[in-house]
Amino acid sequence: MNHILLVFIDGIGLGPAGEFNPFSVRALPGFEYLSGGVPFDETASEIVNSRHVFRPIDAGLGLSGLPQSGTGQASLFTGVNCVETAGRHYGPFPHSSSLPTIASHNVFSQVKSLGLNVAFANAYPPIFFEYAQKRNRWSVTTRSCLDSDTRIRTLDDLKIGQAVAADITGRRLNDHLGLQIQIRSEEEAAINLADLTYQNAFTAFEYFHTDKAGHARSWEEAEKCLWSLSSFLTSLVEETLTRGLTLVLTSDHGNLENLEIKTHTENPVPFVAIGKQATAFSDVRSLVDVVPGVLAALSS
Repeated sequence: MNHILLVFIDGIGLGPAGEFNPFSVRALPGFEYLSGGVPFDETASEIVNSRHVFRPIDAGLGLSGLPQSGTGQASLFTGVNCVETAGRHYGPFPHSSSLPTIASHNVFSQVKSLGLNVAFANAYPPIFFEYAQKRNRWSVTTRSCLDSDTRIRTLDDLKIGQAVAADITGRRLNDHLGLQIQIRSEEEAAINLADLTYQNAFTAFEYFHTDKAGHARSWEEAEKCLWSLSSFLTSLVEETLTRGLTLVLTSDHGNLENLEIKTHTENPVPFVAIGKQATAFSDVRSLVDVVPGVLAALSS
């Protein structure tokens, strides 16, 4: 069985190198491996070979304006152009016109229809469920889980290494919620995510603190996020290649790559596929091409 891991990093684009782009002002080995050993920005060249695909892809999906999380993520996680359906870019939560598409076409349901098992790796604290249920405000990923009967993992799963904290280490859970979660290194979290990936045909992990740092225009938060992600990705790539997995990484829109502004950007977003089934993703050109690539990789 093939094993696909989708790492979705919210709000990162491939923008111009320069003083406002945290991807280009200092070395980030984990990201630079993905972009062929060069800075993770628009200067990086496209890579397409049997084990590695890297290119900028379209997040605008045919409409002008700044891409947004709701329609962008719905398009990414269904393979359907939800921007076109909504008639505009919309976020941060799914647009009402996207809900039927998420219910019927989310990637978890599509993989399950092949008779394969899936996992959403993120662990959520009790306060998340209280808030989401009270207001019925679910993100694209968690709504996809609800619609596909895919379990949303909790802190109990995190404790036994069967989930990953949204910030990778769990430190923010303690600092901001007053919890006493065991802090894991980025390397430990990567191993746990690789373990979960190996147990399933398709696994997804979402990291959203990058988008928050971009909106805040915070260099401190940007560097904290990117250093953590860089270490995490270095270990995750190693686990991917050692275990014969396939790692797929992308985003929904640009943001963090330009800290001169607090809004999203119109920059293309990165697309990466590394590992055993990377060639299944060689034709990915936009957000809506990712799910077809996942299905092709799992069907081969």
